[in-house]
Amino acid sequence: MKNSFQNIQAFLEKRLEKRPSGWDMFSKEMVSTFLRAFDESSKVVWVSCYTFPMELLRAFDVIPFDFEIACNILPTAVGGNGSSIMISAEKEGYSRDICSFYRLALGAHSQGILPKGDLFLTSSNYCNGKSKTNEILASYQGKESVLFDLPNEISKSSIKYVSSQLQEISNKLENLTGEKLDPDRLREAIRWSNRARSSYQEVNQLMKTKPCPWDGYKACLLGISGCLFWGSPLRDKINQMLISEMKERIQSGKLFPENYRILWFPWVPVQQTNIFTMLKENKINVVMVEAARVYWSEIDESDPFEGLALKALQDPHLGKADKRLKAILELTKEHEVDGVIHFSTPACRHENGSTRLIRDAMRNEGIAFLNLDGDMTDERSYFPEQTMAKLSSFLEIFRK
Repeated sequence: MKNSFQNIQAFLEKRLEKRPSGWDMFSKEMVSTFLRAFDESSKVVWVSCYTFPMELLRAFDVIPFDFEIACNILPTAVGGNGSSIMISAEKEGYSRDICSFYRLALGAHSQGILPKGDLFLTSSNYCNGKSKTNEILASYQGKESVLFDLPNEISKSSIKYVSSQLQEISNKLENLTGEKLDPDRLREAIRWSNRARSSYQEVNQLMKTKPCPWDGYKACLLGISGCLFWGSPLRDKINQMLISEMKERIQSGKLFPENYRILWFPWVPVQQTNIFTMLKENKINVVMVEAARVYWSEIDESDPFEGLALKALQDPHLGKADKRLKAILELTKEHEVDGVIHFSTPACRHENGSTRLIRDAMRNEGIAFLNLDGDMTDERSYFPEQTMAKLSSFLEIFRK
């Protein structure tokens, strides 16, 4: 893993020297962050960065490491055969029924290529598979695994409950680093987060342009993996670079031809597929993805723990499915899409359970809906011919 990340970092550094790019900047900094986790002098906190308020970690001198994101870079490094790593976990008795994200991490542990962790944090929402895998990996390393529990409602009591957990985690971070929490540093992280939230909203706004000036696939990856940098000036810098690039494309007219517009959810596969090539060949743009939406309000820096608690609780994947459905419907209207694609990976039962509700709502709105089966990163469970057949049928709806 370390060698792969070093090679990727060197490649991106050379490319950035020739031509600055917001996407390359993000990719390089993400890999560089994971590389720092291998430094023996670093205090490393394993975390679900897309569900935990990263601003709190930013206030301490710790290195965040999200095994789910880091390990999903590996299939590219092994020629697209992520299963060559997963097999190590499967030989130890982990079923192929487990999400391929987690089999990758467990396989990477089995091969001894993961960095150490000093504290393991996982959030309760999205998927309990992540928290269980984090717990297993923490036990292998003899470290504490902490569950950040998020209730399904937003109320005074739930905000207080989550806020108290963040304060407890802050205490653990103080013990880990030997440094007391600096309130000014936490407020500074929140200010940078609010600034980046504002520039991210501008990114979302520009994606409403016809034709869309950016790639929805990359927008999804930034929406998830880019959470590593909330609370850092770097996140706003990346956003600003993307804004400049999109404005330049709009002004120059150098935009990808667009006959139809698609909303994609919940996330994109990280293994190589024929999906996006086929969409582009038919002049269909993924103009927005669910994971790229700014769903939280500005964080109150005068009461940082409650402000961060509220941000965590505003996640649309918490609570009733109606909450998420409302957000998806808003995106279809804001971005004036012709259809939606739900990428249904077998292990995401928590996501798949809402599919029928969302499908029926789209049909009521006259929006084409496709439930596209596939695996996120296990090439053994992805079938190009089947995908092409489903996409072809979906495209025929537009042509009628």
